[in-house]
Amino acid sequence: MPTAPVRVLIVDDDYYAREALRALVARDERTRMIDAVGSAAEAILSLAKGVARHEPAPEVILLDVRLGDEATGGIDAISALKASCSTCRILMTSVSNEPAIVSAAVTAGADGYVWKNESTGGIADAICRVAEGRFVLTRSIADELLGTLTDLGDYVTEVLPAEPEYRELTEAIRKTLYLYCFCGMSAKEIADELVVSVNTVNSRIKNAYQVLGAGTRQEAYKRLVERTGNSR
Repeated sequence: MPTAPVRVLIVDDDYYAREALRALVARDERTRMIDAVGSAAEAILSLAKGVARHEPAPEVILLDVRLGDEATGGIDAISALKASCSTCRILMTSVSNEPAIVSAAVTAGADGYVWKNESTGGIADAICRVAEGRFVLTRSIADELLGTLTDLGDYVTEVLPAEPEYRELTEAIRKTLYLYCFCGMSAKEIADELVVSVNTVNSRIKNAYQVLGAGTRQEAYKRLVERTGNSR
């Protein structure tokens, strides 16, 4: 019998990052998005509403390290989220791979930590592995920490393959790509949305094409959402 998709709750206060994650989770048959919110308080409310409706709880909470004005606001929220859902596993996402922050997340109870610059296409893989009870790290983080992290309990440490072509995608380019590839907006519409020039938008798209090895909008979209399937 086919396995039911892993239920996912996304918590990220960056609208563009949240919507990109939403699309990636929704487009993989192994994962199903339950909700996508911008704060820990909204996540706790979402969990409570699910309980009131007698709905199955999320299996994995995809939690950004930085929430609100705090650089480690997501880490600070781990205990409250686990108190609201004791069966939920927490997979941290971040643009930071600093060892001290990763260690703090693990100490606080995170079940995995993926660097956004390496995990775009493999996020469904990470979610599924965490749901299975594995401890997941992306390659660059593992290279820094596998020799230093202790007290991982009974977790099986999984290292996701590195995606070096994504390391050059800045957050500004990622936001532009989201609007261009996922929303289908024109360069002019993106410029108006992000309050930049059309030339800046076109430059970001050109740079993204070079990094992704794409020549068209369709190819860029495919690189962003189908890497998991292509790597299997």
